[in-house]
Amino acid sequence: MSQVVGFFIYDEFQTVDLAGPLDAFATVNELLAPREAYKLITLSADVIPVRSESGLKTLADDTIARCDVLDMLVIIGGRGCQKVIHNQSVMAHLQRVAANSKRVVSICTGAFIVAALFPERTLTLSTHWNFTEQLATQFPHVTVESEKLFVQSEEVYSSGGLTAGIDLSLSIIAQDHGAAMAQQVAQYMVMYVRRSGDQRQYSSLLSAQQTLSQRFQGAIDFIQDNIDKPLSVELLAEQASLSPRHFRRIFTDKMGLSPMRFVQHVRLEKAKNLLCTTNLSIAQISVMTGFGSPPLLSRKFTQAYSVNPTQFRENFTLEAK
Repeated sequence: MSQVVGFFIYDEFQTVDLAGPLDAFATVNELLAPREAYKLITLSADVIPVRSESGLKTLADDTIARCDVLDMLVIIGGRGCQKVIHNQSVMAHLQRVAANSKRVVSICTGAFIVAALFPERTLTLSTHWNFTEQLATQFPHVTVESEKLFVQSEEVYSSGGLTAGIDLSLSIIAQDHGAAMAQQVAQYMVMYVRRSGDQRQYSSLLSAQQTLSQRFQGAIDFIQDNIDKPLSVELLAEQASLSPRHFRRIFTDKMGLSPMRFVQHVRLEKAKNLLCTTNLSIAQISVMTGFGSPPLLSRKFTQAYSVNPTQFRENFTLEAK
């Protein structure tokens, strides 16, 4: 029997927050056809088109007032979320539907609406990293995860911004249909990697690309392309056409950590991805990430994440199951 999943949208919703998860669940239906795993519907406050932040007009399948029971209520994020919170009639209907849903899911700033739906509950929520302080201030009863891609708090699931909604959807798909199905969906959607909830919303590489000047881009690309090889400040400085001393000083000033500490962060992020998405041995991963030996990888990994690589992989597998 298929699960009924309702996506609540409103004026100034975020298009990717809807399209990403919607396509992820729809892909399961395609892969299982003719069986329908999820019956997907869109819901809004009125029987009129709503306009997304980017200007896309969408006519929902039904209104939240006419909605009875859902297996999963998915609340999409967007600039218009605050207006929804202050609409007492809409919030009353959302509370009724949420109370009868097996899962309540928020994407990005949809967490603000979810927090308002459960004022008496102590929830742990994730949202877009740019809005975590606002969420914590506006809703003191909520524990906000500022870095995690997604979290689960009993029947309430929440994700960080934009593409993190796809990662959360894949995690739910894994719970319902197994990790292999989630992996198939990720491959079908041409995702580079299926990320676990414990991963940060933004990577070290992305942060470096945003923070450092174009002159350093050669060094960043060199790190990414040679992460399995021995790297030194001298090698990286050469890519930026700077002396090692000058390179180290500017890099540390801009990033808040030394070049070699940054390299270690990138290596650990790649190790986490490989642990989650492959069956490679710890020895193989230690070589591919430049640590060279399992003991060194295990020591650095445990120092960073308070769990060794084997335990991290087991935890991820249990989450998927």
